[in-house]
Parts: sequence; C-alpha cells; structure tokens
Amino acid sequence: MGSTVRSLIHQSESESATSATIRWQSWPLFDHPRTSWLLPAAIGCVGAVVWILGGGMLLALSAIAALCIAMWQFLLPITFEVCSLGVRRYALGRMRLVPWSAIRAYQLRSTGAVFFQRPDPADIDMLTSFFIPYPSDEDEMVVAVRLYLSHAVELP
Repeated sequence: MGSTVRSLIHQSESESATSATIRWQSWPLFDHPRTSWLLPAAIGCVGAVVWILGGGMLLALSAIAALCIAMWQFLLPITFEVCSLGVRRYALGRMRLVPWSAIRAYQLRSTGAVFFQRPDPADIDMLTSFFIPYPSDEDEMVVAVRLYLSHAVELP
C-alpha cells in the first residue's frame, strides 16, 4: 500500500482544521478482553512447546519474541484517523498515511474495512492490504469511506 511514514514530531501544522476527521484508538487486548487474551496465551503455549521439543530456553524465548514482533499491532494500542487526506495510523510514535488515491478497492466487513492496492484483488493481496477496525460509531466511518473512495471498487 503506498504510504508515507514520518515521525509525530515532524507533523505538518498547516493542515486544515476545518476538515472533519474521525479519530479513535484500537487496542484489541482491552477492547475485547474475553477473546483477545487467547493470542498471548497461544504465544506462551508455542514458547512452551518450543522449549520442550527444542530443548532450550533461548530457542523458546526467540520464538516468543518473533511472534510478539509479528503480532505487535494486536498487542499495542493504535490510533486511527480518517480525514480528507487519507487514513492515518499512529503507533509507536510514528504515523503512517495511506492516501485515498492509493486505494483502488475496499471491502466493508463486520469488524472493519479492508483497503486494497488493486481494483481486482486476488487472495494473495490480503498480505498487502490495510485493515482498519471500526470505531464505536461504525456508520460514520462507512459514510466517510464511501465518500472519499468514490473512485474505488467496493467489493462484496
């Protein structure tokens, strides 16, 4: 997904304050505590299995660290912002901007929206897609996505 990454410190202050933005924070571990704690438990179980079968604590810690790095977006809070420029994701002191022009297709799902680079995405395009969970008022985001992505293909 074409995007720009820059530090929060270097954000442009010349952005228009009149444009309406939707901003919310997503932290699955605390937003959905009943089911989301299965992931850290599964990471711990994988570490235990690697420790038993691999015979070493260092190998188990390496497996746990690799899984935590791969799942960092689930384990840490992320702030999303939908504005006239595109979709912004703030995490770990960094901002990623995905402009609306880079999105060629989108799919509205029950838990959020998935943005694709190509108008006819194949199954492999899920690896390069950009998923955004809905805020508390999902209708507001659906309206904004359909407004800003009139040029893109809405997938079923």
